[in-house]
Amino acid sequence: MKKELKAVLYVLNLAVTSLAAEPACPVCSRYNYEEMLLERVIRNELALEHTLKDIKETNTKVVDALRKLQDENDKVNIANAAIERKQIVMEAALSDAIKTALTNVSESLTHILTESVRAIKEMEGKVDLIKGELQIPTIQFRAKLASSITVNSGQDVVFTRVEVNEGRGYDNGTGKFTASVAGLYHFDVHYCTQSSQWVSPEIVHNSKSLQTSAHNGASARQCSSLQAYVVMSMGDMVWVRSIPGQTSYLYQYDGWVDTTFSGILIHA
Repeated sequence: MKKELKAVLYVLNLAVTSLAAEPACPVCSRYNYEEMLLERVIRNELALEHTLKDIKETNTKVVDALRKLQDENDKVNIANAAIERKQIVMEAALSDAIKTALTNVSESLTHILTESVRAIKEMEGKVDLIKGELQIPTIQFRAKLASSITVNSGQDVVFTRVEVNEGRGYDNGTGKFTASVAGLYHFDVHYCTQSSQWVSPEIVHNSKSLQTSAHNGASARQCSSLQAYVVMSMGDMVWVRSIPGQTSYLYQYDGWVDTTFSGILIHA
């Protein structure tokens, strides 16, 4: 800075010297002229020093401002670096959280699927069990006379020889069928008689007549049949008897003609 100041003073001295003119006043001495010139140079030097001082102060302010700006820039860079580090940490944490969540969701879905399959199989098993329980059992019977018999008026006919008895509803000791399942039943009586003999069978439901018939044998070994449909409740009974007021002769000849009583559950 001192070298620059000296260079500026030197230039100014040259300029002042070259521009200086002899004093207009002849009485003015050369000494007075030089004194005035020196005073001017000193004033210029003082002005220049003041200007340089201002320049230095301005330069100092600029340098301080630049330093502050640099400090702020450093702070910004530090903040950006911290933000970038936090961003990296957050992204890593988010990635881990997403992976963990996906793993948990996958495990949950697998568990749900497994439990659903198990529940479905269990439900299917229960449904099959219920279907099995709800399946209508086969109920049917067929019985016939052991021999030809005469049945008095209003007397029950007992078919003692049981051929079929699914559901165990027919009792060959009483000749009565008892319903173990409520539903619609069909009953059939196939009966035979000999010539000049009467047979008058009747199908009875809980002592109430369902269907009656009467037949006289015009020739040897004539047969006929009697059917009835009835809706029965559990525990209801059906059997065959001779119509009150009529005596029935029922013919049985094994291998040739059979007198039978049969029934079956049609719909529960």
